Amino acid sequence: MKKLVLGAAIAATLAAAPARADITVCTWGTITGPDALVNGMTYGTADYLKYLNESKGGIAGEKIKVLMLDGRYKLDEELKIYRRCADQEQAVVINGWSTGAAKALRDQIQQDAIPFISESFASEVLDPAKYPYTFIAGPTYEQQMIIALRDLAAKGGKNVVLMYSDNEYGRGPVNVVRQSGVIEKLGLKLVDLVEYRYDAQDVTAQMLRIKAKNPDMIYVQGSTPQLIVALRDAAKAGLSAKLFVGNMYNISPAIPQQLGAAAEGFRAIQTYAFYGDDFPAMKEIEEYAKKNEVEKKDIYFVKGWLKGKVIAAAIENAIKKAGGKVPTDIKAFRKAVRDEMESLKNFDTGGVTPPFTYADHQGSVQARIAEIKGGKYTPVGNWINAH
Repeated sequence: MKKLVLGAAIAATLAAAPARADITVCTWGTITGPDALVNGMTYGTADYLKYLNESKGGIAGEKIKVLMLDGRYKLDEELKIYRRCADQEQAVVINGWSTGAAKALRDQIQQDAIPFISESFASEVLDPAKYPYTFIAGPTYEQQMIIALRDLAAKGGKNVVLMYSDNEYGRGPVNVVRQSGVIEKLGLKLVDLVEYRYDAQDVTAQMLRIKAKNPDMIYVQGSTPQLIVALRDAAKAGLSAKLFVGNMYNISPAIPQQLGAAAEGFRAIQTYAFYGDDFPAMKEIEEYAKKNEVEKKDIYFVKGWLKGKVIAAAIENAIKKAGGKVPTDIKAFRKAVRDEMESLKNFDTGGVTPPFTYADHQGSVQARIAEIKGGKYTPVGNWINAH
């Protein structure tokens, strides 16, 4: 009985004491599930932090505990993972996945006061005043869409079709752009809005409907698996891939690999350096790859590597300001990391993007258009500011 009482007393004392804040970073993605073709950023973030553990012993002499979890693109699963990361794991930073999850959690994240980097680029989750703990890492979906619309207008095009998936990721950005009036301001005409099921395996009917509208551009707000289905069925309907433009989640090598000639001429928005190009961060990746297997050798892995660098820089700066030691109070540690993330100025991304400032919680807003030529994405324009 005494042992039980003593054990209970110790447990109560531990519960009452401030939690020691280990350096735990939690990242989740679609490791398995419908979006697995673009999950390289989840691996990239985890691998960069592992690279720091191997090459520098972590941060401030402390190894980083890295958790990479599978949300399977299921909202209920993602919400459970968030709670696990926030509560049981006491993560100092969380990197989440879908637009649906980012929107569902946006108020809770602020209440919990945990720095959260979203893989979603939806403008609805980007508001530093309203959502001070939420960050993204590039141009919003809406900004990417507007880049494509501006390009069409500059080339003398007129008729636009917006095609989008039947979820938050698809509908939200399309609605924002439509309501902004930017299409009309550019002198363009929206000739059709075409929604399709996120898990659709055949969109031939939609392609025949689009063909009848004689569009100059078909912008697809969808992910890589849906884009593959769309381009495959477009070819059957007699629509050229050259008419189609997608966002940065459509710049996957899986598209030309799976479609071959049917993908030639397809364009997408490029927001990061390509895997294998010559830039300083790629040298780090190559060094890491000498001892470790890199699962995803694509632009999404590079994006993840960048997020790892941002997370590590904010944590390192927070620890420096705390006297060089990991803070013992997790709440204070999270707040300090958030503040340092927001304070990043002219941050050197290792050439993944131009240097950026994170005061707007967005980071780089540079983008350009890349086109599939000879089975490979090739830039066809200069880097431009997406604002």
